[in-house]
Amino acid sequence: MLPFANIGGDTSQDYFADGVTDCLTTDLSRIRGAFVIDRSTAFTYKGKAADVRQIGRELNVRYVLEGSVQRGGNSLRVNVQLLDAETASHIWAERFDKSIADLFDMQDEIISRLANGLGQELARADRAKS
Repeated sequence: MLPFANIGGDTSQDYFADGVTDCLTTDLSRIRGAFVIDRSTAFTYKGKAADVRQIGRELNVRYVLEGSVQRGGNSLRVNVQLLDAETASHIWAERFDKSIADLFDMQDEIISRLANGLGQELARADRAKS
């Protein structure tokens, strides 16, 4: 999992992008059979453009999760993509548009939906590769 990018231009939102990355790393590591790189390793890629295939080789991983966070007024958009590290092709993508009424509740909902959806998609992708 790569750190989520803050693409809204408001650097004060970096904490939210980092929080989503941190919480999602924790939740994904709970998926049985999933190999999730640790937070400190993931953050070495923060702000760097990198080839997914190269990252896959460097970290010896089959899949790479990347995403972005963008704030506009009282709304927040989170985009997430699961990529095959060997081919750099998209396996799954999701977009979340939410009001920023309660930041932590919104973050918890996004993390929960992502972790559940990714668990299913990873299992499906592994079956297809076998």
